[in-house]
Amino acid sequence: MLEFIISSVSRRKILDHLLKNQNGEFHLRELSRNIGEPAPIIKRELDRLEQVGLILSWTVGNRRYFRVNKNFLFFPELKSLVDKTAALPSTLKVAQTFTLKEGLRRRSLWEKRSKEIAKDYGNRLKRRRPRHPVENRLLEKIS
Repeated sequence: MLEFIISSVSRRKILDHLLKNQNGEFHLRELSRNIGEPAPIIKRELDRLEQVGLILSWTVGNRRYFRVNKNFLFFPELKSLVDKTAALPSTLKVAQTFTLKEGLRRRSLWEKRSKEIAKDYGNRLKRRRPRHPVENRLLEKIS
């Protein structure tokens, strides 16, 4: 479900990991190992999240550490969202999805109704706008 809100897979993984371990401090390679994504991709996403203010970073020696900024304005909402989506099944269906058979059945019903409308009204209807070329082709197939 979270993939419909946050499109980047690596960003979702980072948010999931950091928000579930909100008291933890992680360096880049450690995050890369835990999440299973390459370090350059993790660094790019961490930089973006840091620019927004969700992530805090600091350097100790030659290592840069990251942690979640609990004072971030949307921290409670993001945490709640990640926690809720973790409880959902991964195969959650969105809105209405149809099988091919159901889709073909709906199309044939639509075509039948379109023919009935065309027969009832014929050429008496005046168009307020020109037809799209795709609409013209579809009407040619129907009649």
